[in-house]
Amino acid sequence: MRLLRHSNEEGAAAVETAMVLGLLLMIALGGFEWGMAFRDWLAVTSGTREAARIGAQAGDEPNADCLILEAAAGSLRSIEDDQVIRIRIFRSNTSGAMGNSQVYRPALPTDSPGSLRCSTWYPLSLNYPESHRDNDGVNRHWLGVEIEFDHDWTTGFLWWSGSVCDRGTAPGKDCWTQRTIMHIEPDPTP
Repeated sequence: MRLLRHSNEEGAAAVETAMVLGLLLMIALGGFEWGMAFRDWLAVTSGTREAARIGAQAGDEPNADCLILEAAAGSLRSIEDDQVIRIRIFRSNTSGAMGNSQVYRPALPTDSPGSLRCSTWYPLSLNYPESHRDNDGVNRHWLGVEIEFDHDWTTGFLWWSGSVCDRGTAPGKDCWTQRTIMHIEPDPTP
């Protein structure tokens, strides 16, 4: 009787250990995956803030978009080049609504490795050129920068496989976006 009870306890301990280790593995991998996603989110948040800050300062300068794209690219160095889907520079209002915009897509890594430089962004829509940005008087424009990006899951474990957005069938579907809006600073020259 004692031997039978002892062998049943060993089997139960093995099952319990397998269940606990499986749960711990899932928690560890989930923490890793969400930590990497949070790192990407913070990089993009920093990118939109820096780009909007530079855009607010540049105002209607002829190379303002180039400065904005390079400021965003500087903050996006921690994510892969192919994760940035597009950057939108847009006119906003005080409620945050999006108006006319300039939309850029970075060069694909196959086009130019390390492509997040000003000269390698492809314009998709040019409806808010630098010359139309008002930085004079009390009715200065609000300028927004939105970065749309993808996050590739690392481990491929359970539902953390593939990427966040489905770029193959519907570009832009379910991709993550982050935006920052700032008031364009007044023109220092009279």
